[in-house]
Amino acid sequence: MKALESSYLEIFAKQIFNDLKSDEALTLNFTGEETLFSRLSKAKVRQVTNLQQAFIDFVFVKGNKVLTFNMPFRANESDVTLAIKKLNQSREWIAALPEDPYLVRPKFYGVTKEENLNQLPKNEEMMGQVLDIAGNVDLAGVFSSGDVVRATINSEGQFHWFKTRNFYLDYSLYNDKQKAVKSLYAGSDWDSTELKRNIKDAEHKLSLMNRDSKKVARGDYRVYLAPSAVNELLGTLSWGGVSMSAHQQGNGSLKDLWQAKKKMSPKFTLKEDYSLGLAPRFNDAGEVSPAELMLIEKGEFKNFLVSTRTANEYKLESNFASDWESMRSPVISTGDLSRDDIYKELGTGLYLSDLHYLNWSDRETARVTGMTRYACFWVENGEIASPIEDLRFDESYYSMFGDALERITNFSEISPSTGSYFQRDVGGTRTPGLLLSNFKFTL
Repeated sequence: MKALESSYLEIFAKQIFNDLKSDEALTLNFTGEETLFSRLSKAKVRQVTNLQQAFIDFVFVKGNKVLTFNMPFRANESDVTLAIKKLNQSREWIAALPEDPYLVRPKFYGVTKEENLNQLPKNEEMMGQVLDIAGNVDLAGVFSSGDVVRATINSEGQFHWFKTRNFYLDYSLYNDKQKAVKSLYAGSDWDSTELKRNIKDAEHKLSLMNRDSKKVARGDYRVYLAPSAVNELLGTLSWGGVSMSAHQQGNGSLKDLWQAKKKMSPKFTLKEDYSLGLAPRFNDAGEVSPAELMLIEKGEFKNFLVSTRTANEYKLESNFASDWESMRSPVISTGDLSRDDIYKELGTGLYLSDLHYLNWSDRETARVTGMTRYACFWVENGEIASPIEDLRFDESYYSMFGDALERITNFSEISPSTGSYFQRDVGGTRTPGLLLSNFKFTL
């Protein structure tokens, strides 16, 4: 797909920039993909969709006013005609808008090009391996692979380009009772051995789901949170937890950490780390974030995410976060708990593979609530005894990442974002498993 080549965007942009007047500036934010989606059920391919699409968001600045619009991009002459027409309409409409007191003006933030295009096997070969390994189980899910692009270019000469090629198999296995085990195999390097380990591990957990489920009474229990469960906790923490704007407005959830009234565990370190290669370092304004930004180091506050808009409003220094000030490539540091020792160290308690329906129960005290999901088990004396009925938890990040945190695994798992509403998402996390001395269940 030629629209996913940087040269076509650059040629198009220069034609549009040439039409700008002296008091006008323009930023173009490009998103594009070439993706194969395969939907599976009962370990058979049921639907295949080959999606090719590209869009451009325009951020038009005139004086101290800003207006945004978008259009599809096909890398042909009709794009220029449509863009000029929309630009002329914007000149009329922007006159009716108020001035923006915290406007982030387009600047020259350099020129970068990053392409992570590892060679993957052919799609039919990857799918063939999945179906061969999972041929005896009821597997349902989505397999996706292909190229995704994010780019930004402005009239000040800045141009950043990010292109990545990856895959994910987001699936569940079902038994005759329609109980399920969910798993994800994803990355940019295909490893058939790791694929087999992933599916066989899910099969083993599914076999345990055939046992009668245990109803666990509400209360505090020792808990092991698998990396996928920790990933869900990070997702909720990103909703204002690490946003400087949220904290300035009184909606932040880590106020006591920011004000040094509380600490987390010295075992806990959280940072943004773009070496994962899942997300571009630049934001929609073309500002380039640090390759690594420490957020919480050994339990102590270091930085929140600060966009330039927030910096303008509160007279702060920006670290070039996105306007949402959410984590784009977070990593939790590993510890020393080996995979083979998890059940033994847990002893008697709960092994939680997945969590869902997470939301804040009390932002000010950093409390979050949610439900257990899929393959969650009661463990007795270091061995899985039975699956459990669903439970609701209500717990504080100061406990989970602080007082109750006993051990962190010496391995971690990458969880790329699998969202595909309108377009495939970029970004993801790398999280280890956490062993907690107590975890509160309310229902």
